Amino acid sequence: MDPEDAGKLAGSDDRESSFQSLHPCEHLITVVQDLSLVRDLQGIMQIVARAARELSGADGASFVLRDGDLCYYAQENAISPLWQGRRFPMSACVSGWVMLNRVPAVIDDIALDPRVPVDAYRPTFVRSLAMVPIRARAPLGALGAYWGVTREITAREVALLQALAGSAAVALENVALKDGLEKGQAWAREIEAANRELAERHQAMEELQRQNEALSELLAHDLRSPAAGIMLAAQARLQRRDLPEPDRRRWSVVLSSAEVIQRTALNLLDVTSHQHRMSALRLAELDPASLFECVAQILEPIAASRDQRVELRPCVPGCRVRADEDLLRRVLLNLVDNALRHSPARGAVHLEARGLDPAWVEITVCDEGPGIPVHLRDYIFDRYARLADGGALSSTGRGLGLTFCRMAIEAHGGTIEVRDNEGRGSRFCMRLPAA
Repeated sequence: MDPEDAGKLAGSDDRESSFQSLHPCEHLITVVQDLSLVRDLQGIMQIVARAARELSGADGASFVLRDGDLCYYAQENAISPLWQGRRFPMSACVSGWVMLNRVPAVIDDIALDPRVPVDAYRPTFVRSLAMVPIRARAPLGALGAYWGVTREITAREVALLQALAGSAAVALENVALKDGLEKGQAWAREIEAANRELAERHQAMEELQRQNEALSELLAHDLRSPAAGIMLAAQARLQRRDLPEPDRRRWSVVLSSAEVIQRTALNLLDVTSHQHRMSALRLAELDPASLFECVAQILEPIAASRDQRVELRPCVPGCRVRADEDLLRRVLLNLVDNALRHSPARGAVHLEARGLDPAWVEITVCDEGPGIPVHLRDYIFDRYARLADGGALSSTGRGLGLTFCRMAIEAHGGTIEVRDNEGRGSRFCMRLPAA
């Protein structure tokens, strides 16, 4: 209770001696005024329990709160102890009956009423009682007055108790409303603070994203330009017909390595710059077989260094796709490179294209590796995700090649997914529009 309330209650204690001389209605008005100043439950119960005894001329009074299926005797004012602090089942006490039935109980002789649990009353002074609900429509509790002798309880006494209980209900609802308002204001302040923090974090993340994109573009440019120069030099050497075979093999390795560097840079640039190259596709009618041969030629040195093979399965005559040649070639290079990395020595990677129907073509890249667990197949296309040894998902490494593949295929209106390969390994299946 606030100090201000305590002072006001002390003032009402000073007037206690004069209450007996007041008319009951005047007394009730004074109690209502006192309740309007109280801001906590304990203060309300103390005022109401005392007033119940004074207004009814009883030897004791109790303020009972409903606690689920129990009656909690929260406050009492009596000539000797009753049940303060105890809880009883609703079905086992008069206050529970009053709350369940939402009507007063008037008992002139407790020994004659079956609603009275005699064993609970035997240690007390109580011989007669009146109990009324606090808020009839949905009782919050009950207010009881007790006498040490059997007597006829008057309708006037019951009416005064009921009026006092009504005032108590209003005071309790006001306290609950005040508490709810304060909690709501506190929650609003917490939500406002959380929103400010989220806004600050979002702003920081946007700034970090901008910095990351700028760094990625700079890094991609720094990687791509030298790689492109090396590729041009290697291609010029390989075009010489008089180039000795050992030199031809060495320059093929140089070309393949430079292509990996350039492709990695382009993957980084495309993934971190929100598909800026995906919005303007240069679509053309393409022969999958020609793309397969180009990819196999570029990656042959990498496969040969691991004693692996890139095998091209015959395409159905007339099988054509409508796609951006540069992007689709890079998708195939990423998928075949990835398949070689996860295939065993002396293994093979297979490329195949077939028409699904007049509208769609399916291109597949199959490896002979350990395969991808079913529960991870939806995640391997995520940015920076890659499959580590043992089949677990790792966040280390580049992890951008498959992300680019999904972005590029979806930009064509197609789909890409992973299935089990026949026998062993994984089968990456791309569905693209037919030409």
